[in-house]
Amino acid sequence: MDSKVGLIIQFTGIFFIAIMSLFLRRSLKTVASGYWAFAWSSLCVALFTLSFAFNYPLFLKPLLAIYFFAEYVFGLMLIFGCRSFSGNFKFTVSHKLLVVPFALIAVGLAFWTTDFNFVFNIHAFLLGAFFITAFFALRDSRIKTFGWRVMCVALILLGLDFFHYTAVFTLLKIYPNFLPEQNYLTFEPIFDLVLEVLLGFGMIIILLEQVLQEANILNRKLEEAHSKLEQIAHIDPLTAAFNRHAFYGFLNKRGAEEGTISGCVGFFDIDDLKPINDRFGHNAGDMAIRAVVGAIRNLMRAEDLIYRWGGDEFFVIMVSMNAEMATQRMHTLERMLTDIHIENIASPVTIRVSYGFKDFTDTTNLEQAVKSADEEMYCRKQERKQKRKLVPKENNLSNDNIIVSVER
Repeated sequence: MDSKVGLIIQFTGIFFIAIMSLFLRRSLKTVASGYWAFAWSSLCVALFTLSFAFNYPLFLKPLLAIYFFAEYVFGLMLIFGCRSFSGNFKFTVSHKLLVVPFALIAVGLAFWTTDFNFVFNIHAFLLGAFFITAFFALRDSRIKTFGWRVMCVALILLGLDFFHYTAVFTLLKIYPNFLPEQNYLTFEPIFDLVLEVLLGFGMIIILLEQVLQEANILNRKLEEAHSKLEQIAHIDPLTAAFNRHAFYGFLNKRGAEEGTISGCVGFFDIDDLKPINDRFGHNAGDMAIRAVVGAIRNLMRAEDLIYRWGGDEFFVIMVSMNAEMATQRMHTLERMLTDIHIENIASPVTIRVSYGFKDFTDTTNLEQAVKSADEEMYCRKQERKQKRKLVPKENNLSNDNIIVSVER
């Protein structure tokens, strides 16, 4: 196979790698991807220029100067990309000035002789040094993924490959008959292409891994946001109790799961919350609601659930506990709500709560148990109101520290 054909094949392969790196650069805005995309583009320019140099001998020297310089830019950008990937690399003026000596070397090699092979050993040594330097820059990376391993292997092999060219072309200058069979060098571009494709494959894998990592981070953030939104949708902001939406979600979830649960439902309503709001304002009323929920929570177990049904109405689901046991547990509720301190109210206040409990045997009758407990609570609430009306005025508790007073 003619070496020019091999060069065209090499250029075609590098061109596709450059196109892929440029597309990834558009979707992944990292510093390393920018350097690497620039590097592959420079290598495309170098190979394209070299093919023209072989076809147009009249312009051989200036075209070779462009070829050498473009390959040195490829090497520099490769190193900068590896350093950026491994850590915080900042491109400074001193890095820009590195281009100057390599530009001078490129011109010097191109105009030194008309025989490309005569100076290729020096050029190959510089490229080998670029690849080995890029390997050491990449080796320090904290991200050691599959793509990173592929790139490291490719950089080592490319470095050894070009150092080997240095030795071969140096020996050819000293011993012209060192390689009687020129087929060894004829396939040189194809061999280079294989290693460069391996390097490009590793780069693309690294960039795709970064895209996947960013997608995973974004997905975790979305899951956290969804969890917070779901919590907001299910939690009453005033009391931190569950709301109606959470209750119906609980019913649907339990209905879809195997097995049944049983227990009792307790429905609560704060007696005469309006006088508190009228006398001390709605903020005091909100504090009273919180005090009631806190007291109920102290009488609940860890597995029990409390829901705010609306306004000053609440209900609890007490699993594996019957209504009689739950009622006994709540006997101390009024004592807990006697003479309590509420923010912005000078004197202690007393809050009374009416409640009713009903048993349920399955989630299918849980909603009906809530309604039945609500009805029982309402009946008890009305009975207590009637008792208050029958008590003579002089027997009513009129202490300032008692906001709402009913018979026990």
